Formats: sequence, structure tokens, C-alpha cells
Amino acid sequence: MLKKITVSRVAVAVSAAVLLLPTAGAVFAQTSAGEPLRAIYQKPVSEWPAPTIDEGVEWSEMAPLQLPKRPEKGSKEHLIAALGAKLFDDPILSKSGQISCQSCHNRELGWADGVKTSFGHDRQRGNRNAPAVITAVHRPSLFWDGRAATLEEQALGPIENPIEMAAELDKVLERLSTHDVYPEMFFDAFAANQISADLLAVALASFERGLERKTRLDLFMEGRHSVLSDSQIRGLHLFRTKARCMNCHNGPALTDGKFHNLGLTYFGKPLEDLGRYQVTNDPKDVGAFATPSLRHIRNSAPYMHNGVISSLRKVVLLYNFGGGRERPRTKKEAADPLFPTHSNLLQPLKLNRTEIEDLVSFLEAL
Repeated sequence: MLKKITVSRVAVAVSAAVLLLPTAGAVFAQTSAGEPLRAIYQKPVSEWPAPTIDEGVEWSEMAPLQLPKRPEKGSKEHLIAALGAKLFDDPILSKSGQISCQSCHNRELGWADGVKTSFGHDRQRGNRNAPAVITAVHRPSLFWDGRAATLEEQALGPIENPIEMAAELDKVLERLSTHDVYPEMFFDAFAANQISADLLAVALASFERGLERKTRLDLFMEGRHSVLSDSQIRGLHLFRTKARCMNCHNGPALTDGKFHNLGLTYFGKPLEDLGRYQVTNDPKDVGAFATPSLRHIRNSAPYMHNGVISSLRKVVLLYNFGGGRERPRTKKEAADPLFPTHSNLLQPLKLNRTEIEDLVSFLEAL
């Protein structure tokens, strides 16, 4: 069955895969040593079972995320973030005056937009899924291909992108400078008489950095053990061990900040996207995309860089198969130095139905 799955059919394959899964003979609720999982995981994280990590993988242990203290009302930091919040919601940043940052990063849709790939200026459709901006603060680089090094750099990108907001930055700054409210808000926040692109970027980035909130896993690791169900604790154990998730999703932010090829490049097909390669021109980066943080992941479906996976259950099924499978169809493709190489961190997991349900339940607690 595994050998027949190709990337062009992966969405169909994961939808049907559950029919082929074995069921568990008994619910996995304790370790081989007989100690109940809940008792084990109610201990400090330092005493949890060691995660399954491949040799050579750099990783860090799970930990509650330490949120920065919220700025005092009226402080400079508060005024900058408040300015950024207003700008984030304002379509004044777009050419049409109808698209805002919020259009693709909607607070009611998990700070994403709920569609496979986003619509922009003149209803043009991009080729990538809108990442949930609530976790943007954790990323060492931004966009799925990592082409922006900072949140400030990323914030200006969509404004000028012809498919997204399609504006000319000079004209946006002119609009802001002649607006009834913005000149005073920029002066109060930055003591600046002139609105610049740099200040615009700082305000938007400041707002985005303040979006993160605690998850149930954070609370659990801080001692509020009733917030996770038994199923979610079993899923936590699977996440750390048999499911091999911590090879890429580790640390407080549940991301390694790196780029991996999951077999979803669609090389030579209509959905082709070469990912990180478009930034580095390094053949080893063909089809590699940024590892997203899994924090708040339940709210931001659909998933993957192109939104082709509609639910967390189907994401888990994809990984259970060992990822997508891209194989050359012709000798020419086989000889192409850009034909993508599937990450060696992915391998079939052999999770049964109960384990899949538990792992999905845990992901929903994030």
C-alpha cells in the first residue's frame, strides 16, 4: 500500500487510510514498566521519558512558554503595539483599500484565513497557505521559504506583493501621513514627525509579537494537570516517542526553526512549489518548507504550505505513511538534479487507530 501512494493522490490517500488501520487491543495507558502515564507526566518535565530523536538532530526539551510581560498602558511599548493593531486591521495598507493584514490572518480563524491558499488583490490567488500569525514571534525566519529574516521585514512584504495587497509603499505612507488619526498616533508612539516604512514595520511587528497566549500544554507543565485528558496524555507520550514528532517539533515553541521536505513539492505538476530552493538556489533545499510551530494548531486548518491537508487527523495519517512520496516518472526526471529528496526524518510510524486518535487529541490541546 505504501509504495503505491504518490504525492498527487496524497490527500485522497490520507482520507481513506483510516479504513486500513489496525485497532488497538487495549488502550495504551502505561509504560512497559507498568507505571501509569498520567503519574509519569505529572512529574517535572526533566523526569519525563526521553523522546525519540534521530542521531545528529539538534533539539531542545519541551517547556512552558514564558510570555513577555504586557506593556503598561500608556507606555511607549503599549502605544506602538496599539498603533500596530490598528494598522493590522486597516485596509488603508492595500492598493484597493479593501484588503488588510487581518484579511489573511483573521483572529476568528486562528490568525489564519481558513482556506487552502489566500486570495489577494483583484481576487488573485496565491500558491501558499497563510501561516497563523499568532506564532510568528517564534520563527527565526518568516514566510514558508524563510525569505524574511525578521517580523519587521515580513510585515512590509505583503503590502507590496502584487498578488496580495498590491500597494506602492510610498503611496501607502502618503495616505497615512494625510490621515486624520495616524500622524498623531505615530508621533505619540515614536516621537516622529514623519511616517516612514521602518516605523510602519516596527508597529506591525510589535503588535504581532504580543499575540501569543498560553496553551493547555503550558498549563499542564506548570502543574495544572487536570487540563489534559487521559487521551491527550497518551498522545503526548506518542508525540515524544513512537510518533517521532520531536525530531522537528521541540522546545517551548514546538518547532526546530528549520526546513524539511515532506514529499509535497508536486514536482513537475500544476501545484509545483520548490520552497526554500527559491531563496537559496541550493538543490538540497528543493521542496523544503519551514517547520511551523504547533502551538494553537487546532484553530488554523487547513495545513501544509499549500493547504492540501484539511484536518489534523489527515496530517497525522500523512505522517503515519512516512510523508508524501515523490518518485520520478521518467528517466529525465530521475536525472534532474532538482528532483526533490524526501526528508530522511520521515518514516512509516505504524500507529494504530487508537494511537492516531490520541495523538490528534493531544495536538488539539496545543
